[in-house]
Amino acid sequence: MKSTGSSFALMLAFSVGALCACSSSDQTDGNSSGSGGLAGVGGGSAGNGGGAVAGGTAGASGQTGLGGTSTSGGRTGTGGATPGTGGAVGTGGALVSGGATGTGGTTSSGGSGRGGRTGAGGAEAGGAADGGSSGAATGGSDTGAGGSTVVAACSTGTAQSGDITVSMSDLQQKISGFGVSSAWAGDFRDAQNDPDMLWSTTTGAGLTLHRIRIGGGTTSETKIAQKAVEYGVKVWATPWEVNRADTDRDNCPGNGSCDPPPKLVDPQDWANRLVDFVNTMKDAGVPIYAISAENEPDSGGMNATTSFTASELADWIGSYLGPALANTDTLVMAPETMNWYGFPGYFDAIQQNSDAWNYVGIFAGHEYGLGPTNTEPAIIEAGKEYWETEVDTGRASDDSTGDGISTALRTAEAIHNDLTKANLNAWHYWWLWAGGTSGVYNTDTNVWTKRLWVMGNFSRFVRPGFMRVSTSGSAPSGVLVSAYTNTADGTMAVVAINKNSSDSQISLFVSDNAPCTVTPWVTSASDSLASKDPITVTDARFSATLPGMSVTTFVGTP
Repeated sequence: MKSTGSSFALMLAFSVGALCACSSSDQTDGNSSGSGGLAGVGGGSAGNGGGAVAGGTAGASGQTGLGGTSTSGGRTGTGGATPGTGGAVGTGGALVSGGATGTGGTTSSGGSGRGGRTGAGGAEAGGAADGGSSGAATGGSDTGAGGSTVVAACSTGTAQSGDITVSMSDLQQKISGFGVSSAWAGDFRDAQNDPDMLWSTTTGAGLTLHRIRIGGGTTSETKIAQKAVEYGVKVWATPWEVNRADTDRDNCPGNGSCDPPPKLVDPQDWANRLVDFVNTMKDAGVPIYAISAENEPDSGGMNATTSFTASELADWIGSYLGPALANTDTLVMAPETMNWYGFPGYFDAIQQNSDAWNYVGIFAGHEYGLGPTNTEPAIIEAGKEYWETEVDTGRASDDSTGDGISTALRTAEAIHNDLTKANLNAWHYWWLWAGGTSGVYNTDTNVWTKRLWVMGNFSRFVRPGFMRVSTSGSAPSGVLVSAYTNTADGTMAVVAINKNSSDSQISLFVSDNAPCTVTPWVTSASDSLASKDPITVTDARFSATLPGMSVTTFVGTP
């Protein structure tokens, strides 16, 4: 795109163009798509990080708002509250009728939360959550001598041999969400039903993040983004072929790399125009949560993407993009490399540039060829976030269309590994709709694929602000288990992936306040997020049968 620095109305839309071709053992050359365009690598974004996530308000029991801190260069999470301030009585925290001070004063089923105080003259059901004191009962004081805590029978017990233990109080990383991109994807195929399929928490996958492309052309992506916002979805954006010399386009044949690759011209003008984009989209009802510094800066100009070396990208962020966005509510994301082969070099360059490091709130990469294999302690220590922002996980050898459960299990396993091994905060598939395996809707077969529904096993039940919790013990061979909680109300979601062709039996022990029932939600060859009969939890334990080739999410609230 030619640098203009004038009206930014064109930036509301996103031009049709070719996507960068990404290699995958199961992907055809060029990622040929249906009416959605060419599927390939290309895309980047900015998402949660560096600042707090929405939801940083005081929890119902007076806990600290999740992510309610601000990082250098980031923004403060909405409503982050002081721990315990205004802590309210935990759910059901009313005085127990007839409870007496001193001996015999008891807390009703559910137990008092850590930090909850029992007022003299009667105990409070449930108590307050961590850090929050209970509402004062008459003569509020500590529990009288001899008062005991009565805990529901389902919440106490001992792990048995062969159990997988879910440690609800052993919090790991915050989960910021799951999403896809509408770059070059065109308008809704079914404007009435598509939004529900993508974002509804009752009939769809409940996706919570949405990535758009910065460019010029049509208004379809803006329409999709506006509808996503209506569902409470966070929208973020990535630039591709922008603000370069027009002659650069002549060096980029087809979807291949450019020789020489396009380079950014007039960085200050481009930074100013990105601020204009943020403001224009805000006026259109689409707050832009974050902007990526560039899509795949290490691709060598593939699909005419602007190319940056690691040091060039750090300088672009530290000297231009970061300062320009500092007075907005939009975070900076980087480096959005093609994969984690390229990620370390760009990450190191940003760390070494103090200005760039301060401005970046979210570190992210794509997963073509290599995903993250370990955590990045520096990201965690700085209060920033770590995201995966694009991948096509390919087709299983026994799935000719790529729409079925065996292909979807590749996606489910990638999500599991990224969240449990690298402690990522967010995860994205590539496209909304495309031919083959690049989209969650296959335009060749005109069906919503099982990929969408296994994403829903995570996204519908592991909502923004949930925390991953640790699990221990040995799962059966071919079974992967991860667990999550909403610290505000104790809701538990356990996601179990059974890659075996036959059924697998699992037993789980839930430490620290187990729910008394859990509901399984199953995606398999025959089910798509289907609710099954509730399972009773006894002595903090329950057992279940995982159908062959399936993903099951067990959901319950104490």
